[in-house]
Amino acid sequence: MGESEAGIELRLGTTNADCLRCHRMQTLAYRDRKTGEIIDLSIDPQRFARSVHGAAACIDCHEGGFDRYPHSPESLGQRLSCLGCHEQDERLSERDYRFATIRDEFNASIHATSDAPEAQGFDCHRCHDPHVFRNAQIGQPLAEIVRADNQLCLSCHEAVRKSGSGAHLWLPKRDKHWAAVRCLECHTPLTPAGQPVSHQILAAKDSNTDCVNCHAKESRLLDRLYRYRAENDLKGRGLWSQAIFNESYVVGMSRSPLLDALGLGLIALTVLGLGAHAWGRYLAYRRFKGSQP
Repeated sequence: MGESEAGIELRLGTTNADCLRCHRMQTLAYRDRKTGEIIDLSIDPQRFARSVHGAAACIDCHEGGFDRYPHSPESLGQRLSCLGCHEQDERLSERDYRFATIRDEFNASIHATSDAPEAQGFDCHRCHDPHVFRNAQIGQPLAEIVRADNQLCLSCHEAVRKSGSGAHLWLPKRDKHWAAVRCLECHTPLTPAGQPVSHQILAAKDSNTDCVNCHAKESRLLDRLYRYRAENDLKGRGLWSQAIFNESYVVGMSRSPLLDALGLGLIALTVLGLGAHAWGRYLAYRRFKGSQP
């Protein structure tokens, strides 16, 4: 320990445990002097360990005066840049969808171009809490992926939840759509096959409102949510099992003309069977009436 103008200064180690000694406290927070907003500084160690940054050291991102306590005033005003770290990661050298692409998409997003006060200072952290964020995993239930992604949007856009909101009046069975697909399917432009969802969030007037774009056999919008999952299901369980168990299956969207033809044939046979049964009952009734004295 050494003396400083602020009093006693504690030299910290370089392990996450040193940081979490304080930051694991649920009540750790401070009030922003300019806005009066309460800023939460607590971190859940278990959720952080499961996050995409769980293997990283705190000081990998929080450099400078964060290795001492109290932290220096200069470090407290530090704004962290996701791109500054991720673009230098040599593991991403072969990745097609680079973080520079995300930056360009975000700069064209309504979140970056809007004049609304709520959009001022919008950055990665507004949607992706670096201490909690996890990528969707293959095999993760689709309903869970949809719920987690939509919650990111609805945590800010709370007004659209209200029954009187006119934002989605055009959308039939709004709540069922929200439970089945992500907001991003309609509110982002299409990306090339195999690429993640774009970070260019579209304005309401530019978003997709054409039902055919989703409810079509070759829907590229839903490919982003379902295609890789469907390919894995098909490889592991076969076409018939996929049709029965794949929760994304909708008639006309199996991407298998044979399966769709079989389905329509089954429906047609059912209708014909019901018609033949009704006709047989009618003929039997007429014979019965004709045999009566």
